[in-house]
Amino acid sequence: MSRIKAILHPVKKEFSTKKCGFDHTPADDFVKSQWQNCSKSNAYLIYRWFIAIFFIGVVLESMINQEDQGSFWLYFIYMTNWGIILCMLTNLLGAILVTTWHYHPEYADKLLNMESLTSPFRVYWSMHIISLVASIIITIIYWTVLYNAEQSSLSVTNVLTHAFNSICMFVDLLIVAHPLRLLHLFLPVLFGIVYAIFSYIYQMLGGINRKGKPYIYHVIDWSRPKNAFLTVVVILTLCIIVYMILFTIYKLRTLLYKRLNSSIYKLPTNVKCTGKSVKNTNIGESGTGIQHSPSGISMVLSNFSGCENPAYTVSSENIKHKI
Repeated sequence: MSRIKAILHPVKKEFSTKKCGFDHTPADDFVKSQWQNCSKSNAYLIYRWFIAIFFIGVVLESMINQEDQGSFWLYFIYMTNWGIILCMLTNLLGAILVTTWHYHPEYADKLLNMESLTSPFRVYWSMHIISLVASIIITIIYWTVLYNAEQSSLSVTNVLTHAFNSICMFVDLLIVAHPLRLLHLFLPVLFGIVYAIFSYIYQMLGGINRKGKPYIYHVIDWSRPKNAFLTVVVILTLCIIVYMILFTIYKLRTLLYKRLNSSIYKLPTNVKCTGKSVKNTNIGESGTGIQHSPSGISMVLSNFSGCENPAYTVSSENIKHKI
């Protein structure tokens, strides 16, 4: 029973009032990796720009190598391209925020203290959630339903936009420090609803796809409204299932981090250890499990468990006893 409670308690916490919105402290989790032990990491900065440049390249490559060069605007009607553009914008914003955090602390402080819904961190957080789920849904639907080996070529563009998009975003989920919240599953669902409405309006206005068909995807053909509506419901349900799986993976990520970092607590700089380790009692941990460095001044007025505090003297002991 205790094990069941241990599993259900974190899920129950996700339905608390404070988990409903987009407040998260510390805000610098959005510019850090889950696995870095310092406030700034050059490796993470390089990674953020690498992934941003990668997605910029994918978008440009997919635009240049379209199947039908005569109708460039048709590029923007497909969910695949909505998803890859969103991945590009998300990772570009993430790279800019991390760069600002590293090299412009005067602006970083202002960003960290912004509480409006237009805060760059909240915008980035929302975009990351949507692009993460959308990329995986696009990959699943394309390779299981839409891909036809006889009609579609296994080109570089095809692989980059329908496979590497989800792989990169999933790997990013394992690296970043910011959290997933269970109630934020409405974001990818809303994104899916917006695209469904767009596809309906586009078809009703006489729009065609690259092959000249009067729909964007044959599985969402609004001339057969019942089938199209059922397809949309199935895809939205799949969004919810995928999000639940990703949320579980996020929890496992933070659990692994805590397990790896809970055995030994790093003492403040003015405390000299004699060789014994000190158990971490969740000091300075945020909701993501990442440890934030405490002050360099030790507040412990004594020696304790194998460690000697240089600030502690016999006079200090006398004062303590008098108190």
